[in-house]
Amino acid sequence: MKNKYASCGLNYDIIAEKYPDLMEYEEIVNAYLADEFFVQLEQMLQEEDYGMAKDATKGLYILASELCLFPLYERLLEIYEDLEYETYKDLMLHYQDLKDCHLKIRGIFNA
Repeated sequence: MKNKYASCGLNYDIIAEKYPDLMEYEEIVNAYLADEFFVQLEQMLQEEDYGMAKDATKGLYILASELCLFPLYERLLEIYEDLEYETYKDLMLHYQDLKDCHLKIRGIFNA
């Protein structure tokens, strides 16, 4: 299990300490990873609806932090900061990094 989590940058020890029932944790993570805001975020960014994208990103990064999904949290925070400070130059690059990270984590949780 440690190797499975480590394969996508997750810290098994931190997760196991916070969530002793790992089966329940994985169910929660699967539900989170299937959140419609991950899909809608891409649409919001393409449509340049930056206010809604910022709100969606904030909710997603707060939950990522709570679930100890720190690689995902970091990528969401990059997008949030791009939106917060209106620095759109790297926004879609950061979004692609988020998609890649999201897919990698979904892969180990079979979401």
